[in-house]
Amino acid sequence: MSIDFNCPHCDKSLKTSEDKAGRQAKCPGCGEVISIPGTREPEADSKLQAEAVDEVTLKKPAKLPTTPGDTRPCPACGEQIKAAAIRCRFCGEVFQSREAVRERMSGYREMRPFPPGEVISEAWRIFTDRMGLLIGSFLAVLFLTNLAVIVGGMPFGIAETLFDQGKNTEGAAAVCVGVITTILATAFAFFLQSGYLIMHVKAAREQPTEFGDLLGGGRYFWRLLLCSLLFGILLSVGTLACVIPGLLLGIIFWPFAHALVDEDRPGITCLSRAKELTDGNWGSIIIVLIFAFVCVITGCFLTCGIGLIFAIPYTQVLYAVAYDRMTCQTPLNELNAGGNS
Repeated sequence: MSIDFNCPHCDKSLKTSEDKAGRQAKCPGCGEVISIPGTREPEADSKLQAEAVDEVTLKKPAKLPTTPGDTRPCPACGEQIKAAAIRCRFCGEVFQSREAVRERMSGYREMRPFPPGEVISEAWRIFTDRMGLLIGSFLAVLFLTNLAVIVGGMPFGIAETLFDQGKNTEGAAAVCVGVITTILATAFAFFLQSGYLIMHVKAAREQPTEFGDLLGGGRYFWRLLLCSLLFGILLSVGTLACVIPGLLLGIIFWPFAHALVDEDRPGITCLSRAKELTDGNWGSIIIVLIFAFVCVITGCFLTCGIGLIFAIPYTQVLYAVAYDRMTCQTPLNELNAGGNS
C-alpha cells in the first residue's frame, strides 16, 4: 500500500509507502519538511531526523479540478494550482512578494490596446531587479560591436596608405580584405544583437538570464540581418514619402526582431507577425516609444551622456515588456468576432 498526498508548501503530488505514515520528510520539490499523513502518531524526534529526499518520491502530477475558490491559474503557465500554493507544480514558478503585481498585470494582458502605464512601471521594476546584468550586457555589446567595426575597417586605412605610396595592387588587395572583414564585423554585430534580444525577452518574462545569453543568437543573426535591411528600406521609402508613412511603418513593424528570436520565425515572416501584434496597439506603442525617446534624450543631455548607461538598457527592457504583453493578447479578429456576436 502507498500514501498519495500533496506537499502543503509547493503543491507537488507525492507518493510514499504506508509505513512512513506519521513521519516527517523533506519534499523533493521545495525541500521543506512535511508531515506524511496517516494514522500513525508522529515520532517525537522525527523533525530532527527528517528523512532524505528519496524517502518521498515524485509522481507525475495530474491536473487539479477547477473548483471555484480552491484553485487558481498559475500566472506563469496558466495551469490550475491550489489557491494557497507558493510554487507551481507544473512549471516550478515561485510566487514571491511581487505575486500581487503579476496577478494585477494578468488582468490587463488580454486588453487591446495594452496599458502603456503598466508596461512602463513593470519594465522599471524588472530593470531595477536586474540592473547589474542589464547594464553590464549593454556595455559588453557596445564594446564588442565597436571593436568589430574598428577591426573590420582597418584594412581600408591600410589600403589608403598603400594607394598614397603608389602600391595600387597591394591597395586593391587590402580593399578586398576590408570588404570581407566588414561583412564579418556586421555579421558579428547582428550575432550579438540576437543574443541581446533573447536576454531582454527572457528578462521581460522574468526567466533566468545570464551573460551567456549574448552568445545564444547564432541561429537567428542572418535572418535578423536580412529582416533589418528590409525594415530599413521600408522606413527609408516611407520617410521619403512625406515622413508620416515612415513613422507608421516603424510603428507597425518595430517588434519584428523580438518576434524572430522569440518564435524562431522562418525567413521574413517575423515582419508579418509584427504587424499582427501591433494591430490595435498603435496608441499604446506611440506612448511607449515617446517615453523611451524622452528617457534617452534625458540620459544624453541632462547627465552629459552618462545617463545613457542606464537609459538605453531600460528602454530595451521596455520594448521587450511591451512585446511580451502583445504576445499574450487575444487576436484582434477574435475580439472583433466576439464584439459582433
